[in-house]
Amino acid sequence: MGASSHEARGLAHGVVGSARVIAFGASNVAPAGAVVGGLVIAVSYAGFASPLVVLVAFVASLCCASSIAEFARRLPSAGSLYTYNSRGLGRTGGFLTGWMMVFAYALYVPAGIALTSAYTSQLVADTLHVTIDGWALFVIILGAVALVAYLGIGTSSSVDLVLVVGEVAVIAALAITVLVKIGPAHYSVAVLSPASSPNGQLTDITTAMIYGITAFAGFEAAAVLGEEARNTRRSIPASTIGIVIVTGVFYLLVVVAEMFGAGRHGIPSFTRQGNPLGYLTSQYWSPSALWAIDLVVVLTGLGFVIAALNAAIRILFAMGRERALPGPLARLSSRHTPAVSIGCVAALTLVLGLPLTYAYGGARTFRYLAGVGGLSVVLVYLAVNIAVIRAFRTEFRDEFRIWRHLLVPATAAALFMFPLWGILHPRARTLVDLLPFAALGWLCIGAIVAGVLRTRRPASFATMGRVFMPGER
Repeated sequence: MGASSHEARGLAHGVVGSARVIAFGASNVAPAGAVVGGLVIAVSYAGFASPLVVLVAFVASLCCASSIAEFARRLPSAGSLYTYNSRGLGRTGGFLTGWMMVFAYALYVPAGIALTSAYTSQLVADTLHVTIDGWALFVIILGAVALVAYLGIGTSSSVDLVLVVGEVAVIAALAITVLVKIGPAHYSVAVLSPASSPNGQLTDITTAMIYGITAFAGFEAAAVLGEEARNTRRSIPASTIGIVIVTGVFYLLVVVAEMFGAGRHGIPSFTRQGNPLGYLTSQYWSPSALWAIDLVVVLTGLGFVIAALNAAIRILFAMGRERALPGPLARLSSRHTPAVSIGCVAALTLVLGLPLTYAYGGARTFRYLAGVGGLSVVLVYLAVNIAVIRAFRTEFRDEFRIWRHLLVPATAAALFMFPLWGILHPRARTLVDLLPFAALGWLCIGAIVAGVLRTRRPASFATMGRVFMPGER
């Protein structure tokens, strides 16, 4: 099938409403997963001042979401940040953005499946007393997720909606229970003071922000539905900002409950728990309810993988459609889903994730693969905020507003320097600390590929950043 017919058919337009767009993006953030993962690490550094860290990370992410929303109103595209940065930073900048996003998502999908398979294996063993190896569950979960992606974004986003509502509802209910039982008499505004950190130093806060900001990562995924959402020029910007608001309020609720529930002097012990949420569940609900928290972690893992896979295949589709990557990646199934891209991501996930899961287990596999992808995400976030400033001083200069198109993106870029600094200057020099530097090697390869593409396919290179909505070019 030729490229022109693919463009004519395109992805299915107008099949996803705002609620499902928000659920899709929120699943990619994986709020319940962040609560049991990254935010616990942030708490270990910031201590009783952890709500301050979450609040600052909330502001940074909201500013970045605003920048993405400005582009989404004008450039609805499955390529999302790849398309935006092609227009804001030039074709090379756009290509490298897509290149790094593909790299990150190609790692996050097997990482998510590996961790989900580990928790699923544990949950089945604890509740049904049946042993299923994590590597076997890896294959089953990958097959199920690939099938959901093939069936279409309507199915995928509906599944994400059910999963994300369930996980957020359970953990929010636990947090509210903790706050009610503690009572207002034990609340304290000291949680918003840097002096409440373990050493009373600003460095405690800045280090914790690495993990606080990372907890919000993934909200940009909503933008890949730019060609499939209803009323896309309104729903995608509103949903992108809405995702950050929902997850930000959720994180604040949970981390405040953790601080007051554990107590200022009990935080070190709290962070050393194998399952901190399980600890609160035992204390404020019942030990018999621990299975519910384990189930929530499994659900959030499934939702994350579905969203990450769908985001990955749409970026591959967009880059293949513009011949920035091989054209067959843009080939669609009869259900208007990127069939070849689904197959490629599934095959890569199997090759990367299955051997590692078999050899090291799901948790270590997640840590390795997610660690490699972290730097890519931070670089992409920095780039899109810079792109907004440049785009609204050039292509969209008639619409320039100093607050939305300069101050907000500049604030986001400045705040995202904290996780970038933490990644590039780790406290230790272990293998895990050095894994993110692999992204720099991938970036260098991308620069070479961009140079070759610009030389050998100048026509394809010049058309990057096009909008493929009906009646638009």
